[in-house]
Order: sequence, then structure tokens, then C-alpha cells
Amino acid sequence: MQMEKKYDQISNDLALEILAKLPVKSLKRFSCVQKSWLNLLENSNFKSMYYENLKSKTAYSSSLLLWRNFYDQRGDGNNVYKKDVYLLSGEKYENIVRLVLPSLVEEYDVPGMVIECVNGIICYSETYGRKGKKLKIGLWNPKTDERKIIPPSIIIDEPGFDLEVSVHGFGYDNMNDDYKVIQCVYYIDYEFYLDGPSPIWQIYSLKNNCWKKLELEMNHNEFLEQGSVKYLNGVCHWCCEEYGEEVIVSFNLSTETFQTTSIVLVQRNDAPPIRVLVVLNESLALISSLAENSCIEISILGEIGVKESWVKLFTVRHFLEIDFPFGMGNKCDVIYFIENYNDELASFDVITGKIIHNIGIKAEWFGAWIYKENLLSFTTRIN
Repeated sequence: MQMEKKYDQISNDLALEILAKLPVKSLKRFSCVQKSWLNLLENSNFKSMYYENLKSKTAYSSSLLLWRNFYDQRGDGNNVYKKDVYLLSGEKYENIVRLVLPSLVEEYDVPGMVIECVNGIICYSETYGRKGKKLKIGLWNPKTDERKIIPPSIIIDEPGFDLEVSVHGFGYDNMNDDYKVIQCVYYIDYEFYLDGPSPIWQIYSLKNNCWKKLELEMNHNEFLEQGSVKYLNGVCHWCCEEYGEEVIVSFNLSTETFQTTSIVLVQRNDAPPIRVLVVLNESLALISSLAENSCIEISILGEIGVKESWVKLFTVRHFLEIDFPFGMGNKCDVIYFIENYNDELASFDVITGKIIHNIGIKAEWFGAWIYKENLLSFTTRIN
């Protein structure tokens, strides 16, 4: 007697419940088991089930760290741009606590800019000096108030060229029990818009408390916007162009090597989509704003370096007129602000496309990170 296939012994409803709890990489692997599983993520019912499972893993287990740059309209007419940081929690982000980043440069009253938040440790920077060309980086745990100012790296000036430093990530090296920061030093002639000597890549080790030069041949030399680098499981990721193609660069903090993953592009007639890299429940995801049909798409990457592992999870159509940037909340909702509507932040459900929370904080630019309290000391790692 022919042995009955094991998946035939499981009811279809139970099988879908199990599949909806799998990561995308596993889901794609199991899609070849039977024909009905091949296009599960095109099934609206399955996508809703998948989304609810994502939310159940993250909701209320953490807070949302929000860094914003906003236009402070003063009554005296002296309007200025300001920066600040908040922790948001609660079902509707109704619990709002303002954080004051410890100053890194005492003689300058310069607000810090958050780079990343990993294991409850906030990595942030301040620019100062003539034309704001100097950079200091600090680490801070708000729960324990433990602080660390990272020593400056050795940077050689090049005559005739301006110097720019772009921090490309902060994260935890789990193989060496170390925290690291990666940065790139650029040489640019702003007067004639000429590139100078090749950029220099450097990495800081908290354990060794020093910087070292990385011998990397990377063609991904783009100055990054604040909050555009995402850390996940020992790897820092950012978007850039490689020979005219959009890619994601993934830098492994343990091996100190990188991989690139091509971004799947759909040819469109109007302006190219605006893309934002986010972390969605322990997976790397991309939010794309498509002006052509007034919608956004959320795609998730199954495996680094494998272009074919991209899976489009959600498409939200006929949405309100929203503007860049976006961020991912700790309830698997999308944080955004509506231009010309007081620039206030809100969030929407990716299944229904409806606003679920009006956060009520104004922003011209912002970054959002998942924050989990950590009582452990990080400076004890220093040799």
C-alpha cells in the first residue's frame, strides 16, 4: 500500500495556521510542497493571518524610540530647527516620555542625532566646530544612565578637499561579545563638486576601545541620511546604488565583511519609488512609496544576497497623501507624517490602510527604533 503523504494528514486550516507563523525564508521553501501553497502571500486571508502573527510577537513587549527633527515656530518669529528624542509606549502610543541625550561636547549646545538603538543602548552623534565638520559619537543606556564617549578616529586631512564623516551603523558582534561602530570618511570638493581620494572605512570596537581601518573595496560610498541604517542579528544594512543599480549593503560586524542584495525593481513611467529600509519582526523589509498609483508596498527579504528571496507582503492602495520618510512601529504598523497636515506623526494598519493612531508629535524628519530595557552594563567589555 502506498504510504500516505504526511501533509495530507493535516487539515488545510491547521496547515495554514502553521505556515503563517514561519519566517519568509521557510515559507518560500515549503511553497513547493503542494500547489495550493505556492502563492499563499497573494491570498488576502492568509496575509491577514500572517500579519496578526507578526503583531502578536511584538505588540506591547517593547517601546518605540523616536528621534525627530522639527521646525519650531516661535511666537517671536525666530523659528528654528530642533531635534529631540522620545520613548513611546501604550496601545495608542499615548505614553510619551522625552529623553535628553547626554551632551558629547560640553562647550557646544548641540542636540544629538540617534544612529541606532541595540539592546537598550542608544548610539548617537553630535557635529560641532567650524561648519559642523567635526563629529563625536556616544553610547547611552537610558535605563541605567551608563554612558560612553567613543574616542575620535584618526582622520588625515587632504588639502583642497572638504571632509565628511558618515556613520554607517552600530550593533552587537555576538561572536566576540563586542559592540561596534562602522563609519566612512569622504573627501569632497564642494566648490567644483569633485570627488577626492578614495573614502576610508573605519570600525570601532568597544572591547578594544579603539578604531581601525578596514581594508575594503566598497563601491557603496554614499553619505547616508539619519536613521537610514538598520541593524539586525549582527549585521548593519543600508540602501545605496552600485553601478546604477539599487542594492542593500549588509555589513557583518563579526567577520567585518559585506554582501550586497539587489532590490527587485518594477519598471514605472513616472518618478522612481522612494524606499525606506526597516526591520519587521526580525526580518529586513523595504517600504516603497509609489507615486504612480498612490500606494505603498512592503517587501521582506528572505535571505541576504539572494535577490529572488524578496517577497511582497503588503500593498496599501488609495492611501492619504503621505510624504517621506516612513518608519516601522513596534506593533508592525507604519509610522509616517502627512505633509500640510501640521506635519504630525501617525500610524496605519498595513492590511486596512486605515489610520490607527494619531501620535500627535510634529516632525520634518524622524527615525524610529524598537527599544527594550537593558539592565546589563556594556562598558565592562572594555579591555
